[in-house]
Amino acid sequence: MKQLIAAILVAALGWAGYWGWQAHSLNSATEAWFDARRADGWEASHDSYALRGFPSRLDQTFAGLTLADPETGMVWQAALVEILRLSYKPNHLILAFGDNQSLTASGQTWDIGSDGLRASVVTGAADALVRVNAEAEVLNIASSRGKAVALAGLTAAFLKQDGSEYRLAVQATGLATEGAPVSGAALPDSFNGLRADMVIGFDRSWTTGTVTGPRPQPRHIALRLAEYRYGELQLKLAGDLTVDSRGLLDGSLTLKAENWREILRAAVEQGYLPQGLGDALEQGLGLAAQLNGNPRTLDLPLNFAGGRVSLGPIPLGMAPRIILP
Repeated sequence: MKQLIAAILVAALGWAGYWGWQAHSLNSATEAWFDARRADGWEASHDSYALRGFPSRLDQTFAGLTLADPETGMVWQAALVEILRLSYKPNHLILAFGDNQSLTASGQTWDIGSDGLRASVVTGAADALVRVNAEAEVLNIASSRGKAVALAGLTAAFLKQDGSEYRLAVQATGLATEGAPVSGAALPDSFNGLRADMVIGFDRSWTTGTVTGPRPQPRHIALRLAEYRYGELQLKLAGDLTVDSRGLLDGSLTLKAENWREILRAAVEQGYLPQGLGDALEQGLGLAAQLNGNPRTLDLPLNFAGGRVSLGPIPLGMAPRIILP
């Protein structure tokens, strides 16, 4: 019995020593990371920091976290961030976020409020990102330029495929916009479904180091399906796009829209489209829909070329640039 007790004590002391060594190493690595960011000219600070979790966990808690990259102008501030891991499984992290954070990039700031926002991050050899899963019961995002969006039942997954290709899947059970530009008597005030599934080829692979920059840039997007439902309106997109070094898109997506007239008329009634343009669009798109055999359904190519986008033969203007800051 004495030998058994002695063995248990030795094992307990050994594990305590191992946990203490891991905690010390993690604290040192964290301090070195913040020092390296500051040496690069970043603002990298926090109001408080703690590491807990003995005997089987290594849980880090940051309060009042600020990270600002002077080269890109990106600033992230978070009231609370927890990085949770098992001491015997260091390559699997759980990130839990507080209710409020903000992100500044490209000259505008997004205030982010959330309920239950958390992510699971799995890394592999050479700190490669293998899998990132995220979820939130509610996610509210408000831009300094007056735009706001709220999502409910949000789930997302970012999975490494072959080489520098990654699959991105996103789904939300509800989506609403403040002062939605497509609201009217015939339409509901919120979306009731959103999902997207695509494979993105980047110019290089993602690692934990590339998260702080410079970040990999997308070069090819294979959109398997993007779909959202807004009352009776249903929009679906699928197709392939290439992205050049300037972030310009080239390629084509197939757009299928059901009950599209209602949302177009509501946009005119609310003043988001001039009456003449709305009438012209309805006539042109109505003719295209009739040629396809169903006047309530559009089935047209969304073409991208030279930095511009057109819906079938109808030019829509400048296309967005796809550049990760």
